[in-house]
Amino acid sequence: MPRSVLTTRRAWPSDAETLGLTCRLGMETWRAFAPPGWVVPTVAARTAGARAGLALPSAWALLAFVDGEPAGHCAMFDSGIEEPRSTILWHLFVRPRWFGTGLAAHLHDAFIERARALAFPFAWLATPAGHARARRFYGRRGWMADTLLEDEGGLPMAIYGRPLLP
Repeated sequence: MPRSVLTTRRAWPSDAETLGLTCRLGMETWRAFAPPGWVVPTVAARTAGARAGLALPSAWALLAFVDGEPAGHCAMFDSGIEEPRSTILWHLFVRPRWFGTGLAAHLHDAFIERARALAFPFAWLATPAGHARARRFYGRRGWMADTLLEDEGGLPMAIYGRPLLP
């Protein structure tokens, strides 16, 4: 059996629909820990958000493909926070078929590499507070829980921060 081939390329606003679908597929799994009444955002809503985010001057996103099929992405932008100057890991989504394959770690490492290349000394991210797997993933990679807030239509989110300097 042939090995799968992973390729990546930068994402652009024209890729917003691919990012929107990947976000939606990943967010579908959040139902397991979401509060009653939480509604998964539509692909159209996630696509519109991705298009707007990717149009930001400081935005950067990386699309991953396995055997030519979209498999995941990471995305970032400048937080606008000056002390310390920081970036936001805006998206890190992997389509469920690729959970547990190491793709998320690959995308995370690409984000860290890009943020360091842009000389960001610090980064932030938000992940669902009830998403134990994601929280363990980030904790193993040096992210520290900072605070909780409600976002994503009432879904409690955990805010994490992490220094980027080696």
